[in-house]
Amino acid sequence: MAKQIKGVSDRLLAFAQAEFLQKGFLDASLRTIAENAGTSTGSIYTRFGDKNGLFSAIVGPVAEGFLAAYREEIDAFNEGEPKPVEQMLRHTAGRLNMTADAIYDHLDEFKLLICRSEGSGYENFLHRLAQIEAEQTERYLRWIGSDAMESGRLSPALLHMLSSAFWAGVFQTVEHDMSKEEALVYIAQLKRFYRHGWQDILQPGPDC
Repeated sequence: MAKQIKGVSDRLLAFAQAEFLQKGFLDASLRTIAENAGTSTGSIYTRFGDKNGLFSAIVGPVAEGFLAAYREEIDAFNEGEPKPVEQMLRHTAGRLNMTADAIYDHLDEFKLLICRSEGSGYENFLHRLAQIEAEQTERYLRWIGSDAMESGRLSPALLHMLSSAFWAGVFQTVEHDMSKEEALVYIAQLKRFYRHGWQDILQPGPDC
């Protein structure tokens, strides 16, 4: 087996990230990436398997780390006695601030995930987040004995839509190239909107 030249992988990753950011996964050229890195397309196949493997090497650690941290945070919340609705809503609001930190610590990777991943193994990243969100919400409803589903205030279809819309809304910060300062203002508005909506579903007033 031929010995791999030191530094080639790092150069390939750097130039691949630039190419994917500019053109997206589908239109990015492995030939261009290899030429810019001063090597051959064979080096890409040897090190990363294929185009999707190269893309995954760039975004995978950030994406999987984000998903794992989200699941860990959910597991921590689910420990102990059932948490009241107000505590859950405060917890969710606090989580969004940490989400903003994570996004802006790895902005290029999230730009690739949200805006440039069509055709790749990570094009369903938002769907995966929404699925985790919906599953946790259903679990929480059972945990607190909520009648939201039984009463018709919520349905599986609506829950899926709200979960998808929530994460799509969060990542509008990336799609619209907001600065972190702009994003924090926007996220505060988003938190207010979802807080009141979920409060109405979980703790409806007498006219609901």
